[in-house]
Amino acid sequence: MLSAALLILAAVSAHAKDFGPISASGYVKDILELDHSQLDGRPWTLNTTRERLTLDGGWRGFKGHVDYDHEDLAGNFFRTRDYAAFGLGEPATWLDMEQTISTTATSIDRHRLYRGYLGYESESATLRFGRQRVAWGTGKFWNPTDVLNPYQPTTVERDERRGVDAAYGKYALGELSQAELAWAPQDRWTGHALLGRVKSNWRGYDASIMGGKIGTSTSAWMAGGDFAGNLFDGTAHGEWSYVDTKTRTPTWQADVGYDYTFPAENKIWILRDASLVAEYFHSGAGQLDRTKYDVAGLLGGARVTLAQDYFGASYSKDVHPLVKLELSAIQNADDGSDFFSPSLQYNVVTNLYLTAGWQRFGGAKSTELGRAPNMTFFMGQYYF
Repeated sequence: MLSAALLILAAVSAHAKDFGPISASGYVKDILELDHSQLDGRPWTLNTTRERLTLDGGWRGFKGHVDYDHEDLAGNFFRTRDYAAFGLGEPATWLDMEQTISTTATSIDRHRLYRGYLGYESESATLRFGRQRVAWGTGKFWNPTDVLNPYQPTTVERDERRGVDAAYGKYALGELSQAELAWAPQDRWTGHALLGRVKSNWRGYDASIMGGKIGTSTSAWMAGGDFAGNLFDGTAHGEWSYVDTKTRTPTWQADVGYDYTFPAENKIWILRDASLVAEYFHSGAGQLDRTKYDVAGLLGGARVTLAQDYFGASYSKDVHPLVKLELSAIQNADDGSDFFSPSLQYNVVTNLYLTAGWQRFGGAKSTELGRAPNMTFFMGQYYF
């Protein structure tokens, strides 16, 4: 599947004048992670080098988008019990858009399509098929309605959001209203997801309702909604979902938060032009008894949280025109564990960014966040 997609990409690029304008961009990124195994405590390193080429093209309403990645991953992480048990913690995909070029005991060389879809767009409608991001929900840390693209808020690459192999359609119902439909197929009906969503605006607030079948069992379903709008010079947002997997008791999830950017005229320097986000998240699918935590599901990428109640907050500020400070914190309100991550980004020259950060996981070893070792990371990224 990947080889065929690359041949099509090469053919389109070679005949760009026949298909209309094609824009190209991309980046080169290198990430060094210094951590310890969660299973036996042994230290490990992992260096990830990624080259990404992004191509966008179109012809008379037909659109194509490709994010092609080439990755080299190297380090003694591949000798850990964590990797032997859970691999890279990447959920399985339906379309085969990844190929391993070579492997050793301490490295993997691979290429893949991070995104790749074809479709048609007009003023009132959009149709797409392929690997894409179906961005539903308004939460910044957690997304109860986003069952197609689960997101782990403690990840190092917070700007990377896993896509889904799906057919997606959107139709405008007016200037501020739209209807959406997403179908994420699998080899068996049990794993299929078929969801619809209607979004509109009421008194300055965007709001939506959604629901449909989810990929847990033959008749599993969910319903939910979200909202976002201005409140006291900031933005209030929230979302909720009711999920019935047919394999356990139905559960509720909800998230509510607030975003605020302080004005440049603020007398306190640390708040001047600073952006704050605060959220509370409740998951009825979580456990209050920490001995029942599904740790394997969390490490394997199948779960995002294990407990029921969480608080999250973030702070970001340009401390200099070339330097950006970010702080992120999460509190598990049920078992008392916490997460704190400061990072500093420096724009060295045009299009080159260097980032250094630290992730601190606090709490007892039996807690959700406390069981993870602290980690240091360094990142360099050049855009072209």
